[in-house]
Amino acid sequence: MPADGKKGLYIVKNIRIVTLMMLACGFLMGTYLAQATEKNDRAAGKAMTCDVCRMDLASYSHSRMQITFTDGTQAEVCSLHCARREMAQHKDKPVKTLKVADYTTGTLIEAASATWVVGGTVNGGMNSPAVWAFARGEDAQQFVQKNGGQVTPYDGVIASAAQDSHQAGAGMHGHEACMSVPGSQMTFNPAMGDDIYHTHPAGCGMVGYKYMRMNMEGLRDGTSDLGLDDIGFMRGSRYDYMMIPTSMTMDMHMLMLMYGITDRFTMMGMANYQKNDMEMLMDMGPMSPIAREPTMSTEGLGDTELRGIYQIDKRCVGSLGLSLPTGDIDQTMPVMRWESRAPYDMQLGSGSFDLKPAFTYSDLSADALWNWGGQAMYTWHTAENDNNYRLGDSVKVDSWLQRAFGPAATWLRLAYNHTESIHGQDPEIQKLLYHSDPAMPMKWAPMPDADPGNYGGDRLDGAVGLSYRMGPASIGVEGGIPLSQDLNGPQMKVDWFITAGAQVMF
Repeated sequence: MPADGKKGLYIVKNIRIVTLMMLACGFLMGTYLAQATEKNDRAAGKAMTCDVCRMDLASYSHSRMQITFTDGTQAEVCSLHCARREMAQHKDKPVKTLKVADYTTGTLIEAASATWVVGGTVNGGMNSPAVWAFARGEDAQQFVQKNGGQVTPYDGVIASAAQDSHQAGAGMHGHEACMSVPGSQMTFNPAMGDDIYHTHPAGCGMVGYKYMRMNMEGLRDGTSDLGLDDIGFMRGSRYDYMMIPTSMTMDMHMLMLMYGITDRFTMMGMANYQKNDMEMLMDMGPMSPIAREPTMSTEGLGDTELRGIYQIDKRCVGSLGLSLPTGDIDQTMPVMRWESRAPYDMQLGSGSFDLKPAFTYSDLSADALWNWGGQAMYTWHTAENDNNYRLGDSVKVDSWLQRAFGPAATWLRLAYNHTESIHGQDPEIQKLLYHSDPAMPMKWAPMPDADPGNYGGDRLDGAVGLSYRMGPASIGVEGGIPLSQDLNGPQMKVDWFITAGAQVMF
């Protein structure tokens, strides 16, 4: 491609990155405006969501409660369950009045004067067992006759709530707090191929393990697949490559630890171990047969990530990750019986300190059965590494739709990834393209992976997954394929990927 053509392509790609970041910023601004509107509504006495779990109060109009503290502050909650959590979190503030919705009319009445029914066949929403309040005793009796349950004195209901609050401590610490989050089997997902950033309640932690495998098959330039006729050595082909990658697998084991510092701020640490295997052909030219080389392998620790995650409002999360260069970038492999620096895609890390800002939007239906959202993340490789190159920066945009079925959840996910080419070059890897070492039998052994321009591009992935929660533990699996790939120069193309994961709350 002419130099001006490359410049034009570079400008287009950067415009695409800037556009995506502007969309993310616009989305963030819209979220702040929505948050301000909600605050104004609350100030005007028009609360829309539960102060504890953020569920839609309109969907819980027959179980909602209003707490007024002696200092004049109020809390609007969806249920006795959340009222219990709110009062436990503010044990230093005495309650002045406690009101509950009349099951029949939805009107707020004094909790002390209501007739309460515990249990029955009607789903209690956030209350388990179901708890309902009635302004009239005869309405409560009719409910019991039709739906079951037991009329319970106010003191008994409140005593039970106080006991639960005492056991929960200041805000239900531990895995019970995480599991009480609406849609938690979807929010704390163990197996999405991309980490969807979220927060945990204060004192709640999670340890997770993921295994990921990506399979790559064949070479592609742009949107066109390449065969041996396109890349054969000294055969008048479009590209002259002596070493021709045919397939590659990338296996990664990831260990992640998260802990809620406050109800809004969570810290995360993640380490990984990688193994890369590449199959390759050797083409010595038209006078020699094409031979298969032994499998090329590299493995070891990858880069380590530390991330702070902040809950902006009930739907939006902002986070910033710092990637530490713990992955080796000096891995070697035999090429034509000589030990050479492995190409860039066989190395285990970036070799630089990288910043990874992300913005996440996640919403939940009123019945907590559906979850949908999106996430935009930018990876900035801040400087050249010790081997004189810098990996290309990238933008990744994720979107998903999940459906809960009791403790199980299933989902569909789309992920778009734009990555720039590598900047600079490793002089040792460059020797695979050309070298002047008289001890080497040939002047070069070219392969596409040794060219820093043959990296990056655009890819759109589609994935489907399933998870299942068993108490504080969850397991899950996700598989996917690329829906489109537009790659920079001849490079390996992705064929499929799979992720399996397990996690435990504590």
